[in-house]
Amino acid sequence: MHAHPLKMGHITMDNASNNGAMMESLAQKLKPRDVPFDARDNRIMCFAHIIDLCSGRAICAASGVDEGVPPSNETASDPISVACAAVRAIWGSGKRQRDFERVIADGNKGGWFKAGRPPETVHLKPLQLLRDVPTRWDSVFHMLHRLREMRPVCRHTSLTEHNTC
Repeated sequence: MHAHPLKMGHITMDNASNNGAMMESLAQKLKPRDVPFDARDNRIMCFAHIIDLCSGRAICAASGVDEGVPPSNETASDPISVACAAVRAIWGSGKRQRDFERVIADGNKGGWFKAGRPPETVHLKPLQLLRDVPTRWDSVFHMLHRLREMRPVCRHTSLTEHNTC
């Protein structure tokens, strides 16, 4: 009877350097057991994480900011920086958050919000804006989508005075 050799499969993980160190450590632990394992070959980078890293760098390049450094309000000239500034302005104050909620409620009651061509009255869900979170994938997309959805509210708040919406 032939003994079946032990084999180790592939492991999917992100690009964190500690994962590379873990794979090297695993290779060293498997070696005395005669289990062939190539730390580089058996590691598969998570495709979604790679896409997130690439899109994050593209967003930073388009925004003209360094990766991981939030754009300042004074130099914000691109749509992503403007969106970040608007969201930060509202989230930066409990009063602004309550005012934002009040404008939604009053606007829905008063029929303030219009959309389409010709413009028709729309009712908005009482939603808060979403912040861009560097550690959460797709957060820029979700932030922009929510801001676009809530844009009629921005027209009725003090944010319009600062050109942040």
